[in-house]
Amino acid sequence: MARVVNQHLVNQDALQQLQTPRVDWLVEETATPGGFGFADGPFTQWHRAIHVEEQSSVDADGLYRVTETIDYRLALPIWRVVASPLISWQLRRPHRVDAPFWAPPERFDAKGAQSFALLIFAALAAAYLGTLLSQTITFVAEEFDKGTSTQGWVTSLTRGGALLALLVVREADRVGRRRMLLLAGTLSTLFAVVAAVSPNIWFFGGTQTLSRGFATGFGILIGVIAAEESPAGSRAWITSVLTLFAGLGSGMVLWLLPLAGTGPRAWRLIFLAAILIFPVLFGLSKRLEESRRFQAHLKRKEAPAPITSTMKRRFIMLATVGVALSMFSAPASNFQNEYLRETRGFSATRISLYAAIVNTPIGIGVAIAGPQADRRGRRVVGIIGIIGGIGFAVLRYGFGGSIMWITGSLATIVGAATIPALGVYGPELFPTSRRGLANGMLTCVAVVGSVIGLVFVGQVTENWNWSFGKAFAVLAIVPLLAVFVVARYPETSQRELEELNPEDQ
Repeated sequence: MARVVNQHLVNQDALQQLQTPRVDWLVEETATPGGFGFADGPFTQWHRAIHVEEQSSVDADGLYRVTETIDYRLALPIWRVVASPLISWQLRRPHRVDAPFWAPPERFDAKGAQSFALLIFAALAAAYLGTLLSQTITFVAEEFDKGTSTQGWVTSLTRGGALLALLVVREADRVGRRRMLLLAGTLSTLFAVVAAVSPNIWFFGGTQTLSRGFATGFGILIGVIAAEESPAGSRAWITSVLTLFAGLGSGMVLWLLPLAGTGPRAWRLIFLAAILIFPVLFGLSKRLEESRRFQAHLKRKEAPAPITSTMKRRFIMLATVGVALSMFSAPASNFQNEYLRETRGFSATRISLYAAIVNTPIGIGVAIAGPQADRRGRRVVGIIGIIGGIGFAVLRYGFGGSIMWITGSLATIVGAATIPALGVYGPELFPTSRRGLANGMLTCVAVVGSVIGLVFVGQVTENWNWSFGKAFAVLAIVPLLAVFVVARYPETSQRELEELNPEDQ
């Protein structure tokens, strides 16, 4: 239990406020004379006691000396060690009704906070597994003496793993999110480790098809559970925080990337390191609970909601934008190391340094965009992210030197706004009985865009002798046109999932 003791010297009005149950980022209830427990909030235990010591005559009105003692325990497994000092610091500050800048805009309850804390570990693992291919493919191709065209085909073929993700999320709509999340995470990790013994690039591609497929399902279900456990006003916020930790998971691959430069087969060590994910999955199996919205769906014993014209329209809009954005983002990610190594002459260590410096600022964009998408709406934040992110990314591939470093960082910061602003739409716009399958199908459709983009860039750079800058400048036209579709998205911030999906009411 953490304890905070505050000494106050207050007038009658302020004393009355201290003696009134709080309704801000928690809801108090009267527990004992002079003390308050909690009815709602991200705690497993909470008690606030007020002791009025004496009345003094500091001024004409008289002031009261008050001791406020707060004992609490956060509903954040493991993370409470980090979060408690921050909460204690906030509890020592003057009382405020609105959430502090670092907190979710709308209050979490205990179960939602616990799920959120555990999903952070899942996001770390899923991001590591999902980043392995894009960061190592250039070194794998070098060992097996293959060019950018083969890299394009291999990375394109691994997108077929999205069909596995579709199976995972379809079953998640039937048997539960938690069970399928753990299964997908385990199988993705297993095949990532097997990739370390690949005898040729096609075996490597096969194991990565399976690993990335299950990792994709893993990641989709993280987003689904997060949306189903989040309050209406904090869904983009939780997406942004999970994205930040996913960035840390991806960064772990970059930390190990210099190993790939120590020998032609050294990239295999990065895949072997995935074995450390198994203990994380074991911990999740012990603590992570099924989402309440899926539990409620099971209790209702309803058949899957009928597919309506509204669902079809929403799916078409999201799929169109998903295809357009993945056409650009997939090759921009997968060919970055090839571009740096071949065009700019970077070593593995320098590639790792560039990626770390350029990708680290993603936290700035996500941290700003998440709360703004919850408070001001998704669409405008998403449009800014698309236009700025694509524009700066094209410049990154078109220029070397300091311009490449600066525009790379700006592409990361501005483009990151699309993650919490647009990434939350998939879980929001479909009912519980269709949520997993709909998001899996959106992922599969987006894969079509990534395959087109990967093959296009691989072919024109190797066979047509186009520069990467020219290839991405031409490719950027498609996602920029998607802005007009985003402008027609429904606004979902501050609205409960049941309001957006009447089938669940």
